[in-house]
Amino acid sequence: MKFRVIKPKDPPAIAKITVQRTGKIGFSKGAMDLLDLETNKFAKFAFDDSDDFYILMFEESDEETFNVAKAGEYNYINAKSLLEDLDIDYTSEDTTIFDIRKTDDKNVYKLNKRVIKK
Repeated sequence: MKFRVIKPKDPPAIAKITVQRTGKIGFSKGAMDLLDLETNKFAKFAFDDSDDFYILMFEESDEETFNVAKAGEYNYINAKSLLEDLDIDYTSEDTTIFDIRKTDDKNVYKLNKRVIKK
C-alpha cells in the first residue's frame, strides 16, 4: 500500500477585521499583510447579489472609499457610518469580527461575520 503524506504548512497569520467600541474597525497583522495595506490605503465595502459581504482595496481614493489610517503599527478605518448602515452596534459588549478570505479577483476579499458573545 502506498501513502501520499500531507506535509504541514506554516499557518498564515490570522486575517481579520475587528469592530471596536470607538466605531473604528481594526486590522490584524494577517489582514494588513493579506490586504497589502502598505500599498492599498483605501477600501470600499460591498454586497454581491447573494448578499455576501466584501472589502475591495485600492491605491487611490474616490467618493466611495474609506481611508485606511495608520497609528504606529496599527491600521484602522473610522467606520461609524458603515457600522450603522450594517446595523452593527459597535458599543455592545459583544465583539464583532470579520474573517477575511481571498477571492479569485485581485484586491477583492470576502468578509465572513462572526460575533463573540460576552
